[in-house]
Amino acid sequence: MTIASLPMYWRAENAELWRAFWSVVQDCAWDEGIKLPDLTPPEDLPADWYAHWLSPDLALSMTCGLPFRTVLKGKVQYIGTLDFGLGGPPGYYHSQIITRRDLSGPAQKLAFNSADSQSGWAATQDIPDRASITAYIETGAHAASLAAVANARADIACLDTVTWRILQKVDPNVAMVVPSGSTRPTPGLPLIAAHGTDPAPLRRALITAIATHTPAAPDHMGGPMTFCVLDQQRYFGQPIPAPPPA
Repeated sequence: MTIASLPMYWRAENAELWRAFWSVVQDCAWDEGIKLPDLTPPEDLPADWYAHWLSPDLALSMTCGLPFRTVLKGKVQYIGTLDFGLGGPPGYYHSQIITRRDLSGPAQKLAFNSADSQSGWAATQDIPDRASITAYIETGAHAASLAAVANARADIACLDTVTWRILQKVDPNVAMVVPSGSTRPTPGLPLIAAHGTDPAPLRRALITAIATHTPAAPDHMGGPMTFCVLDQQRYFGQPIPAPPPA
């Protein structure tokens, strides 16, 4: 039995929008001779998402650029990248830097979602005055990093800008922080399938689905979507950051 997920921008508030989009993808894939399963919600994925992403039964999923160029490199099939209209190169994204509203000097404590996150950890290398940061708190999610800054448990964080757009619609903690610039653009979240998957029919299905489906509220999914196929070396050429200090 095959499995599929689109976990990275899925929240309770927009789950039905992602399911509606996926239904169109399933129909377009069927026209290509592919039977795609229903999506597995993030809360039903294994605690170790790598077990899901590395499954030989993976029909399609969305991962992060940092795992894609480290643990998953050479072990999954790259399908493409969704672009959410952020204004950078096609298929690229960046992180929104946020700080405490009452911050009066250089940030010293950084909240980050995970050490294997491109947007939450690797992107922090671009923060101005990065050397002033001497303390770290791992939160487990971008929304939790937002809460840590809003509640003054941290001074600064980097949030995937697509996620930031979604949080602006649903999370009251947004009003408690200050947007303080953005990081440089890097390749967006890659869509992947099990190693050995033929990417061509899945790419055709996704292109058709995105061209024909109009979400009821695209901003609640992160923005208007287009589909790109990037040279994988754009991912692999990005630097791999040192892990957070213990």
